[in-house]
Amino acid sequence: MRGVRKLAALLLALMLVCCGALSAGAEGFSFNWDIDDNTPEYGAPHCKSLLLYNLDTDSVVYALDPDTPRPMASMTKIMTYIVAYENIPDLESTVLTVPQAVSDELEGTYSSEAYMFAGERYTGKDMLYLMMVPSGNNAALTLAKYVDEQHGDLYTPITEDEDGDWVVDPTFDPTDYTGHSYFVELMNRKAQELGCENTHFTNPHGLHNEDHYATARDMVKIAKYAMTIPGFTDVTGTEAWNYHPIGDPEDERTAVTTNKMLLNYLDDNGMTYYYQSCTGIKTGSLDEAGYCITATATAFGYTYIAVAMGSPMVDENGYDIDIHGEMLDVRSLFRWAFDGLEKKTVAVKGDAKASVPLKFAWKKDQLLLTVGENVSVIMPDTVEESSILLTPNLPESVEAPVQKGDVIGTATLTYAGEVLAEVPLIAAESVAKSEAMQVLETGHQILTAPWFLAIVAVIAGLIVVYIILIFVYRRKQRQLRKVRRFKDM
Repeated sequence: MRGVRKLAALLLALMLVCCGALSAGAEGFSFNWDIDDNTPEYGAPHCKSLLLYNLDTDSVVYALDPDTPRPMASMTKIMTYIVAYENIPDLESTVLTVPQAVSDELEGTYSSEAYMFAGERYTGKDMLYLMMVPSGNNAALTLAKYVDEQHGDLYTPITEDEDGDWVVDPTFDPTDYTGHSYFVELMNRKAQELGCENTHFTNPHGLHNEDHYATARDMVKIAKYAMTIPGFTDVTGTEAWNYHPIGDPEDERTAVTTNKMLLNYLDDNGMTYYYQSCTGIKTGSLDEAGYCITATATAFGYTYIAVAMGSPMVDENGYDIDIHGEMLDVRSLFRWAFDGLEKKTVAVKGDAKASVPLKFAWKKDQLLLTVGENVSVIMPDTVEESSILLTPNLPESVEAPVQKGDVIGTATLTYAGEVLAEVPLIAAESVAKSEAMQVLETGHQILTAPWFLAIVAVIAGLIVVYIILIFVYRRKQRQLRKVRRFKDM
């Protein structure tokens, strides 16, 4: 029988461990990907990593491998924008001259570049647009070099050859400015400040380097912060930007966004990725990174950030894939979120939800607890409130005095095994301490304490032994008296 009980206990423990592991791995809600009518030949999802984040409730609503570090390509420029904005005073009106070194260092990298030339001057505002709209690597590098120059840390790989000509150092790596750029150092500092756990930058534009990577979760953190910068969303939501070099207003030029989700027309492959509610932010594409995008959308009072990374650019035979799977995935997620998710209030401040044993209070042995704050979460609109479980996390008891509003414990709100939120449970009333109740309780605790019971048992045992000894002694005395009377006879 004991063996059966041990086996049952072991199986129960294993079940609890397995259930805990499954629960810990879950995040967000399930989504049916069998709806991609545009590209059935490639299936869906197209991306290796996806994360859909609701800004209104600061919560993840869909996740697919969001914590694997991957090359981020030109999504890098979101961080470049942040660092440039925070380190160039009066950025919008500051005049920047495009250095010759920018063209030299990007030569042969097949970079996406904005239409501008060395020696031309632009405002910082123009430079931001030229970096984010057409994804100009030259604009990103110009901003970085400007900051480096202001800090006396301008690096250039230009060297003089035997003939006296200036050439790029053949050992120079245009993807890695580590140790050569204060700007890149600032990018990594900012990533740490924002709580990015698996992100590292080696350059300001996103050219591929093994040490240049991020996760979808970290990209959400970076984008969320960038959206707090004044004017950021205006820049990243721009379809086309008209500009000209300072001093030459006749040389009018136009930069068109690389974000096809903002453009309402068919591309060369007869595809459209347009999504009316899309508001930005930044695309990225490299052979090593695949197609990537960090996108935002606002509709019906909700705002979402979506990050998609690793949609392949070539198939298994090495042929180019001209389908932007990252945009299809993000558009599908946006449609699903706006059509099927809604904000639900799952906890209301002041609602009585639990009680806890109370000590040292007069004629009161339970303390009523209420929810300490309102909590709203994004959930499928089909979810019934009764499906949301509230599990109190409380001490075994509390002692008076207690003040109304004191935090006594917490409550975990879950749906289908997924943790939705954790809320404080607070005292619903103030309760004074009763000295008499404390004395009684203390006396009760002493009288029922194991050590006290042990002492009482020992004393009782000693008394029993004493009584037995007295009985034995008196019996012997009686026997001695009988012996004496017999001798006297």
